[in-house]
Amino acid sequence: MFIGKCVNELIIQIVYTIFMKRKFAAFDIDGTIARNALFFQIVDQLITDGKLPIEARAKLDEKYTTYRNREHDQAYKDYSNLAVDTLFKNMTNLKVKDYQKAVDKVIARSHKHVYVYTRDLISRLKTEGYFLIALSGSEMYAVNQFMKQFDFDIVIGETYFEKDGYFTGEAEEVYRNKDRFLKKLIPENNLTIEGSLAVGDSAGDISMLAHVQNPIAFNPEDSLYEEAKKNGWKIVIERKNVIYELEPKNGSYLLA
Repeated sequence: MFIGKCVNELIIQIVYTIFMKRKFAAFDIDGTIARNALFFQIVDQLITDGKLPIEARAKLDEKYTTYRNREHDQAYKDYSNLAVDTLFKNMTNLKVKDYQKAVDKVIARSHKHVYVYTRDLISRLKTEGYFLIALSGSEMYAVNQFMKQFDFDIVIGETYFEKDGYFTGEAEEVYRNKDRFLKKLIPENNLTIEGSLAVGDSAGDISMLAHVQNPIAFNPEDSLYEEAKKNGWKIVIERKNVIYELEPKNGSYLLA
């Protein structure tokens, strides 16, 4: 009798696993989970370690100061683009093991520097049985190391191709292709759009947010903010120890 009951429960569980689709939640990492973008921290660490040109620091500091002073609306993009150029223009001279050592230093000191809103949302969604996906414009080794603390089902970062222990300078981009990855992952993992959720902070997250039922623009940059307003997406702002959730209603936003 007991054995028969156990067999029946096992059959029900197998049938449920095969035929019932799971809800999923997709998260950006830099600026969404991590307070400080992994990519910029890694570039800075590589300069400190002498693996990128030291003169790059002064140029990056200048761009960052311009951004911090909000001197013009493209200041952050200028800083970001310079950081990317600094890495990729020197990548073929960069040993993979030296890059990974820099990543390990960054993760060791900053892996707990996360936003409260997304940290708590991840915890809640895990208890509700959501399938969790992280899609990041940062490199795969770095995001894997950072995301170990959250135990996501799938973590995808950009792949930097290697040869003979060095990077080739080529990469598989994730930043502008997050919807493409989601479209592939959803059928592969028996997921459903119904009840799905995504959280992102920048223009690179727009395609991901547009692909789910419940998009959340978190501390959005200007282009994402405008897209969120146009589409009536939820906006969440975390400042210091206060979280503001803004719900769209009749063409405007109300504090939830």
